[in-house]
Amino acid sequence: MYNNSKVAKAIRLAMMFGAGAAATISAPAFSADEGAEDVERIQVTGSRIKRTDMEQSSPVQVITGEEMVNLGRISVADALRSSTANSFGSVVPSSGGSWQSQATVDLLGLGASRTLVLLDGKRLPGSPTMGGSSVNINQIPMAIVERIEILKGGASAVYGSDAISGVVNIILKKNYEGLEINANQTFADDEGGESSDFSFVTGISSDKGNITFAYEHQEQDPIFDRDRPYTAPSWVDTDGDGAYDQTVGVSQYGASIKNPNTGLWEASPECDNLAANVPGFVGVIESSAASENRYCGFAYAGVSANQASTNRDSIFVNGTYEISENVEFFARAIFTHNESFGRYAPPAAPWLGGVPANSTHNPYDEPASGKFRWYEIGNRDGNVSDYSQDYIAGLTGTLGDMFDYEVYYHHNTTDNKSVGEFYLSYSGLFYNIYAGIPLDEGVDNMKATTLTQDYNRFDQFYAGVGFELGDLGAGAIGHYFGFETFDIKYASIVDAQSEAGLIGGSSGNSAGKSRDIKAVFYETIIPVVDGLELEFAIRYDDYSDFGSEVSPKLAATYRPVDDLMIRASWGKGFRAPSLQQLSQADSYAADYATDYVGCASVGVPASECTEEQYDTTRQANPNLDAETSTFINLGVVWDWEGLNLTADYFDVEIEDAIRFVPIQDLVNGEYAGAENPDPSLLSIDRETNGFESPIFRTSTINGPGLDVSGLNVNVNYFLETNGAGSIRFNSETTYFIEWNQDNYAGGPMQDKSGWELQPEYRTQFTTTYLIGDHSIAWNIDYIPSTSGFESPDPENPASGILVTNGKNDSFMTHNLTYTYDAGAWGRYRLGVRNLTDEDPILNSTGEYADGYDYLYSAGHMGRMYSIGGTWTF
Repeated sequence: MYNNSKVAKAIRLAMMFGAGAAATISAPAFSADEGAEDVERIQVTGSRIKRTDMEQSSPVQVITGEEMVNLGRISVADALRSSTANSFGSVVPSSGGSWQSQATVDLLGLGASRTLVLLDGKRLPGSPTMGGSSVNINQIPMAIVERIEILKGGASAVYGSDAISGVVNIILKKNYEGLEINANQTFADDEGGESSDFSFVTGISSDKGNITFAYEHQEQDPIFDRDRPYTAPSWVDTDGDGAYDQTVGVSQYGASIKNPNTGLWEASPECDNLAANVPGFVGVIESSAASENRYCGFAYAGVSANQASTNRDSIFVNGTYEISENVEFFARAIFTHNESFGRYAPPAAPWLGGVPANSTHNPYDEPASGKFRWYEIGNRDGNVSDYSQDYIAGLTGTLGDMFDYEVYYHHNTTDNKSVGEFYLSYSGLFYNIYAGIPLDEGVDNMKATTLTQDYNRFDQFYAGVGFELGDLGAGAIGHYFGFETFDIKYASIVDAQSEAGLIGGSSGNSAGKSRDIKAVFYETIIPVVDGLELEFAIRYDDYSDFGSEVSPKLAATYRPVDDLMIRASWGKGFRAPSLQQLSQADSYAADYATDYVGCASVGVPASECTEEQYDTTRQANPNLDAETSTFINLGVVWDWEGLNLTADYFDVEIEDAIRFVPIQDLVNGEYAGAENPDPSLLSIDRETNGFESPIFRTSTINGPGLDVSGLNVNVNYFLETNGAGSIRFNSETTYFIEWNQDNYAGGPMQDKSGWELQPEYRTQFTTTYLIGDHSIAWNIDYIPSTSGFESPDPENPASGILVTNGKNDSFMTHNLTYTYDAGAWGRYRLGVRNLTDEDPILNSTGEYADGYDYLYSAGHMGRMYSIGGTWTF
């Protein structure tokens, strides 16, 4: 179906051995009997200069569309999440807010906002739902993906901002002829998470051009907390005093009031009655060893969804037309609509103004603060609708015999809406109180619907020209000059009632800003002598809102013999602050932290201090500057009789790192007696509510940075037997030598590889056996054990050093796929994901806690069976 040129065959062979890949192939096809001197040049991810060799100075991992299917990956997001380079995992569609429809990729554990995502070598703008800082890879339909190339290394000198830890380049199908239909259905052993997808790709060609069209529909069911034993609500009374001090899925927001005389939280006098008559209420629970607080608990996990549902439709059109012998017009359009559903327990919100003295919940003769679960209103439902349109149109061609050029315009509009039903309207609550309406009779007055509208408009103009000028005997010197502009407009509009703080059980606030970017860049490749090639690239970016950055790169490859290549690269990079970080209005959150300072104030040691929720205000920082980075890569590539080995050492150092400061960092800094780096943005108020309930204010700052080093090692072996089929073995590992970060803003740096949710390495093994029309693919994903959690050093808390506690077990899943090729009758697949039904890893308290789905979602899904087919006409 595809153009069957000699270079296309070479690309397929290279992808089979994992020896690198081509990003784009734009020169005309030629027959296999043409001489080596006619080998066409291709463009490789990480450079815009065309070359004949697919290996380059930076390592590139390739995942083909067929491999994604054979390994049981059900989406582009699933394939990227499973990559070993996605070291600490990344965002999955989790129920619980406007992010529930989003998914990201996070190379080297440095954050999704430091991973650049390209579509056919062209920048894909970030999702406005995530503040424009990260790309939602859920918007990319799997049906149109030819392959995915993962460049493991900095590339700001070529692509600009965000390419600090690496680049993900998703190569789309093009020049397709015929019709291909795909269908797949998955079934689960456990309740929830089943999925189905249907797609077709069709295309026609002529002497002048080609048009390719694709459609994909995909659905995945939600998973509810109650349907997994480790997320289902539970509570344990360990000391026999009737208070539950070990809980899972139970909140202190049930029916709790603060004693105005002692300042301690107490269960409402109605707590026992609620526990006996209202589903969800569990009675009195303890909060923490650090206090004498008691709450009337509510088991929110009895109704909440853990993983949100997704329902996506995508349309793709790609076309080329030869205007003249030297000019080709190309265009691409992608439309994606994704809907997602999540469910949460009834709104949890304080009783603003205090619980009235005449309320049955308040035994005191004055108003008292309250934390309540407004169960009368009903369960909160979150409905998210994402709509993305992406267009590109341009010209490519040659000028004379010397210049290759490309000019295009790129437009992307993303419009996401999040609607929340059955939240608490404080206006309605106050109306009921003012009008003397009993709360159980005025329920409809208290119901509110929330709305968040996230919008991003992206306009890019690009022009570049490549040519050869100069010859050193080993070959011509390649050059590339380019210029591009970006116009970005971002807005997140929250409904006025939520923004005014009149909605209980919701958070968030509006933001909006625009920026213009202009950039010029240059690359050259110099073949010094046979086998030795030098590269140089430099890029200048000018931002309308914070200034400019210059990003250079130097690299070299050396082949002492045909089968061995040694490579090295050095480069500078940067990441601009997101428009949300610069502009978002103050917003409320209930963040988790372990308050070692509060525990120490009542004589409780850090080892017995437990995590709680605290009122938090999150603020923008309009003075954020760009962070900068330095990346080094040293590697070797060896090919020998079916064996391909690549081993690369990397080191990335980030200065002035843009980092959101979690409230745990504020506590750690205060516990160590450290100086607050910015009291205007970061603070802990322990006077208003006392040590029992501090109030936090936090923000995003330019911190000291990160220093990460490690190894990427890939081993591929292909064995052709005499009549017994062929076997391909592939092993990929990303290993951290050090992963250094400060423990809090301005605190000491520590190596955090192997800490909780930060595994020291990730490894993937894949064995594929082919014989005749049959093939079997066996894939193993392995994550080693990590620390259970970290806490201040009990021997020297003022040092700011954290020590590891406990252990999270290792995690290994097996995926098996059998494929039968029936020729003209189609190809059929049977698969099992998580063959041994491995359970997810739980935290030190036995919970599948926030963030654990980043790494262990395969275990949370459970064993899944799939059946599918592909029919080509």
